[in-house]
Amino acid sequence: RSRIRPCIASIPDTSVYNNIHQQLLPSPLSHSVADRQSLYNTNIMMLTTATRRIASKVATSQSKGMSTVAFQTATSSFADVTPAYVAEAPTPTISELGNGVKVVSLFGGSATGSSYTSVRVSGVGSRFDKVGGEHALLANLTGGEVGREHLSFSSVAAASSALTGNVAGDVEAAKAYQISKVANSSYETQMMDQVHFTAYQNSPSGNSLANALEGTADSISSLSASSVSSLGANVFGSDVCVVCTGSGEHDKLVEEVDNALGSLKSAGSGKEVAAVGEKAAFIGSDIRIRYDSHDTATIALAFEGASWTDPKAVPLALMTTILGSFNVSSGLGKDVSPALCQEVAINGVASSVAAFNLSYSDTGLFGMVATAPDNKLDDLMWYAMPNFVRLAHGISEEELVRAKITLKARILSSLDGDIATGEEMARQMQTIGRVMPLAEMLARVDALTMDDVKATANDVINDQDHALAAIGGIHELPDYNWIRRHSYMLRY
Repeated sequence: RSRIRPCIASIPDTSVYNNIHQQLLPSPLSHSVADRQSLYNTNIMMLTTATRRIASKVATSQSKGMSTVAFQTATSSFADVTPAYVAEAPTPTISELGNGVKVVSLFGGSATGSSYTSVRVSGVGSRFDKVGGEHALLANLTGGEVGREHLSFSSVAAASSALTGNVAGDVEAAKAYQISKVANSSYETQMMDQVHFTAYQNSPSGNSLANALEGTADSISSLSASSVSSLGANVFGSDVCVVCTGSGEHDKLVEEVDNALGSLKSAGSGKEVAAVGEKAAFIGSDIRIRYDSHDTATIALAFEGASWTDPKAVPLALMTTILGSFNVSSGLGKDVSPALCQEVAINGVASSVAAFNLSYSDTGLFGMVATAPDNKLDDLMWYAMPNFVRLAHGISEEELVRAKITLKARILSSLDGDIATGEEMARQMQTIGRVMPLAEMLARVDALTMDDVKATANDVINDQDHALAAIGGIHELPDYNWIRRHSYMLRY
């Protein structure tokens, strides 16, 4: 089988880096007890080594202007003893059917009680629409959800119906619901669709991230039952991952999945994780929808980011927390922590702003989405662009530590509950080829340095083309060349 090397964050201790690198080389589906124990021990060593190094570095930073409160907050999370919820985090049981379907379970001690199933299917989704909206319609008919490169279902039976063409339900009613949903979607949702459209506008039909996530009213209207019933024909067993959490027995789960999805064809050996036929080409461009009657505007600004397995993926996630998010209704007001959000709040240039980082199989988008008064757009961009660019030149140690704490909190919250844990495990299985231990996740965050952030920002933001989508009263929004010029600083 093809071995996909997951992204490796820069780890200060070279010996630790080499150790974990060697541990990740074996197949991610290895079930050997010795392999799991060895990787577990290495993960704990990584976490301990990284946190001690960072604690030492933070201690020397207090003399550089870090506030007492920030210093105490940062150092309080660096205990010599790894927390029990990390050190004793359970590991899933993984099996693979003969046709390549992965079956993953993380059950408690009891075989009775509630269980929660998450089925994730790759190789389908809006990216692979040929008309527009057919994968979203299939998801609506079977109780699933559509992504740009996947479909997800909450039961094995629903996934089986979708993939075998046994789709029941009123197609016309589902189309009407989907059209209504698209028509009433928020401007933020619409602009995220539009920024994908303009960034990947030259992508080939049938493999285009430019496709709207749920289609357009015209494309949805043209769909028929036959448009969706055959969508599962090109899905292989290796495209499917079934995860079950809560209570249950792994062997019974494998038997259930085999009965429902065992008939899917096999892709053979050598199929890579989240592989696509042709890499998406990012194009610097913008799309502007102007309504002078509107007194607000919504914009989405994006740079080309990183794929799931790109080494820049973890630093970009950290950069998202450095930029942060702000909403006037949040109650924090001018006391919000990130510098970008502080400047937005203090100067009243936007009602909401949020950084985002989207990863796909071969590319990604990193940027922000914001809503602002029509007469504040020039001011918003004046404050936003320097905050993006300064990531390539260095931020304060206090910001770096705070961002790491925030990112680790997000990681833990993504595993809050059986349903969320199942969905996260399914995503990891299909994007990096394995379920990453919690200790390793936190170690990768702790191991990031200022140099990692600067190098990543230099590749992604500094003097790089961008894609932009805007709607509303945008008469004060600077043109493309102005924003492009402010993607770098003239520093000598």
